[in-house]
Amino acid sequence: MRKIDEKKQLAIKQAAIQLVCTAGLTNLTTAKVTKTAGVSPATLYIYYQDKTDMLSRLYEEVKDQLHAGSGEVLAAAPTLDDKIRALLRFSVRQFQRFPQETQFVNVLWSNPEVLDAQAVKHGSMTDGILKQLMEAIEAASEFAPTTATELEILFSVPGQVASRAGDLTDMQLDQLIEKILRAVRA
Repeated sequence: MRKIDEKKQLAIKQAAIQLVCTAGLTNLTTAKVTKTAGVSPATLYIYYQDKTDMLSRLYEEVKDQLHAGSGEVLAAAPTLDDKIRALLRFSVRQFQRFPQETQFVNVLWSNPEVLDAQAVKHGSMTDGILKQLMEAIEAASEFAPTTATELEILFSVPGQVASRAGDLTDMQLDQLIEKILRAVRA
């Protein structure tokens, strides 16, 4: 078995993210990824079975990177409203910190046909900390019945606004978060 070269693996990851963000998915090939990464085509297959596996595993890895710390943010917030505010604020800050990675995740999530079932499940809000938040929202009488898909869309709004408008001021972000809270109230 070949030894894992973390530098080459990182180069493949960075190349895939860059190409998805700059050239899109339509013409993405493993050959383009390896050329951009500066590695041989065979190197990619040490780490991934094929293009779908590569995109799926990278999607999971990057999504986990973007969500790292969200559990602590939610745990520190005392009320459900505060948890929602904290999560939305955290999401926007992560977008600002990792814009290309956020775009990569958004492009892949918008094109689930390029992901395997494991990655699609991984990307869903129906697991982990976000599931707990969703269940708390569903159980709270002051919130309107909302599906996981509806919450995912609503919770993506601040990041979408930040991506189009550039940096949001704290006041703009707070106003946007309050609009989202009003949208999910009964």
